[in-house]
Amino acid sequence: MTRTFRGALAALALAAPLLTMTPAEAAAPVFRSCDALTAKWPNGVAKGPAAAAKAVRDGYSRPATTKLAVQVYWQNDGMLDRDKDGTACEN
Repeated sequence: MTRTFRGALAALALAAPLLTMTPAEAAAPVFRSCDALTAKWPNGVAKGPAAAAKAVRDGYSRPATTKLAVQVYWQNDGMLDRDKDGTACEN
């Protein structure tokens, strides 16, 4: 292999994961408050379906559990899930 070809191949190998990521996977937004988060997700976000079901059993509306909502939960859980029940900003 020539040096140029090896360099191009190495650059492609490094860039390939970036090409397959969707914008939602690239970075979930960080919210400063529950008011900001509930402007987009009115019932909050949960870390998964089991946490969402628990929120419903506790009397809240069902929080979002889409792929992006779960990423948002994990990005913001330390600050916005104060009771550590797996749901951030439940209403």
